[in-house]
Amino acid sequence: MGQAQATKTIRQPLEHRPGVCLWFTTTQRLFNQVAAFYWQVLDAHPGLLDVSAKDALTALERLTLTTVSSPAPVMPLSEVAAQVPALFRRAAIHAALGSMHSFQTHQAHWKRAKAKAEAKGKRCQLRPPVPPRTWNRSVVFYAGMWKQATNGRITLKLYDGQTWR
Repeated sequence: MGQAQATKTIRQPLEHRPGVCLWFTTTQRLFNQVAAFYWQVLDAHPGLLDVSAKDALTALERLTLTTVSSPAPVMPLSEVAAQVPALFRRAAIHAALGSMHSFQTHQAHWKRAKAKAEAKGKRCQLRPPVPPRTWNRSVVFYAGMWKQATNGRITLKLYDGQTWR
């Protein structure tokens, strides 16, 4: 296994044009809709969790995107959202993959605890994990979704409900 890559988080107060605040909300709503969609695809195709994240990403895109070689995907993303940039979509896929891996880990832990309690003739005190009822993940902006214009200033690609700006 390779070494982990370092990431850099930048936090700064936001100043924006009037009306742009709604774009942040719309972008986050779309991100969560796309992530929830990919959770459903993973739930329908659990074997994708046994491969690497890169292979899972490729397989998920094949299952959901309309292309020349695949004009009728198994579960079309276009039914959820028409305009989803590749980097935005991939960030949502990774959010769904991470959530599904976490869910399965918690579920396996619960099953072991339940079996252990039942072997002793007791009831399991842990509650079983449940899939996310609602999605409220933070939008991840990959390098192609933002640019730093000047020091202390950043431009984000946001969705206004009709188009990307």
